[in-house]
Amino acid sequence: MKIDFIGIGAQKCASTWVHRILSDHPEVVVYPGKEIDFFSTWYDHGYQWYERQLGDVGPIKARGEVSTSYFADSDTPVRVFLYNPNMRIVLSLRDPIERAYSNHLHEVRLSHFTGRNLDFEDGLANNPMYLEQSRYAEQLARWLAVFPLSQVLVLFQENIRDTPLIQARSLYRFLGLAEGHQSWFLEKKVNESRSIKSVYVDHFLKQAGRLGRSIGVGGVVEAVRKNNWVRRLRRHNQIDLRQVIPPMRKDTRMHLQDVLADDMRELAQQLGREDLPWPSWRALNRKVK
Repeated sequence: MKIDFIGIGAQKCASTWVHRILSDHPEVVVYPGKEIDFFSTWYDHGYQWYERQLGDVGPIKARGEVSTSYFADSDTPVRVFLYNPNMRIVLSLRDPIERAYSNHLHEVRLSHFTGRNLDFEDGLANNPMYLEQSRYAEQLARWLAVFPLSQVLVLFQENIRDTPLIQARSLYRFLGLAEGHQSWFLEKKVNESRSIKSVYVDHFLKQAGRLGRSIGVGGVVEAVRKNNWVRRLRRHNQIDLRQVIPPMRKDTRMHLQDVLADDMRELAQQLGREDLPWPSWRALNRKVK
């Protein structure tokens, strides 16, 4: 059974929210691990392997997966088209400058960027993908060269934050699902700036959860996760990276606004919009006036 929708990112742009509010909808099957990365990384495994990842399911209205590596990967759009020219594509975006900073927090959290100096500016100089993945129009152009805009739903993280129910219904409508469903994750927030103090405590909690699900007591696992003592333990084992990493410098923000200005204008044209819900867009237009 062909997969008929994919979430393609962008990275650090509410893709987890998209995945979670689809995961508990009764009319959809979505890959539980979120990131399959078939079209970008595991394409040589073949279509059978890809479809097997979602299992053999009964009658449903939509079947899909979310892999944030797809949006910026140059080979993926054509590969997706060759697999399913009717694929429905969900793209979530946020202010491109805030996305770049969030990308930095993510890299620090994963220990991909380490050292005594964890400033965003040093991370930006170290990793060209911070900026590359924020060039939304450049990436989207490759998708629109293959798929019509009618097969692409664009969600904005800022709108998800302010009007989650409206955005969820828009997503359900796009995929042909019942719009009345209300996900438990609808108004939840994923804090990408949290890092782990003790990997041993974190590993123990995750392994205990996996063990419980593997032996068929997932309900017990979820009840334990919601226990106040366990919640306090998890919070105590986290550190907010925004308290450790300095905010972006003002001159850096102004530089990135200049660098991304043309891309933001092009994105608005691609989407047929007169505005974008981003502080960077408003600053850009103030500067023009």
